[in-house]
Amino acid sequence: MRTTLILCLFALGACGDDGGGEPADAPPNVPAMITVSGTAAEKSAGGTTPKSGVMVAAYRNSDPNTVVVMTTTDASGNYSLVIPTNGMVLDGYVKATLSGLVDTYLYPPKPLAADFASASIFMITPSTRSTLSGLLCGSDQMDANGAVAVLVEDAANMTIAGATVSSTPAAAKYCYNGSNGLPDKNATGTAMDGIGYMLNVAAGEVTVSASKSGTTFFSHKVNARANALTTTLIQP
Repeated sequence: MRTTLILCLFALGACGDDGGGEPADAPPNVPAMITVSGTAAEKSAGGTTPKSGVMVAAYRNSDPNTVVVMTTTDASGNYSLVIPTNGMVLDGYVKATLSGLVDTYLYPPKPLAADFASASIFMITPSTRSTLSGLLCGSDQMDANGAVAVLVEDAANMTIAGATVSSTPAAAKYCYNGSNGLPDKNATGTAMDGIGYMLNVAAGEVTVSASKSGTTFFSHKVNARANALTTTLIQP
């Protein structure tokens, strides 16, 4: 399962449930340990820069105040977390922090039952966030609100063009990239990169969804924290 959220300027972003509010049942053969790994990098208009020294911590949704395991990225921005499962799927998320960058949360589209090897985290400066939300998307992001970015994919992990994203509660603005790879406040659906943004959504629990004719997507809940970036995938 791939969850590398390649966003043009930044990746904003949830750990899923079964759409009905209850965690999915544990499959019969969840390994004792699951490895979550990826790269942390700063995303800007000038490109992507791997960042060393980023603190990456794993949390369970059932206990968001307790770190399960944490590490820091190496000189190339790489990290790896080995998380005990107790034989149950991992229903949680990772948080990345580094001075000067906005705290970033990364959730898989559903609870994990196997290693998650592409959990890359793209971080931004407050200035980049302001440029994307205000200048390019036309909705100045307020610190008191949440911001969510999603990557819409099909069952084969291919990005989907022409999908629309939504949230409950609703965001003040839904934005998509244009054909030039930059956010376009007039775009009405995902471009070939499958990326959508949900700006100025009320901070707290948010259900994220996507729609496109002929495809039924799995809706799931995320915590859209105030003054932070939240990222996730939406898949069938």
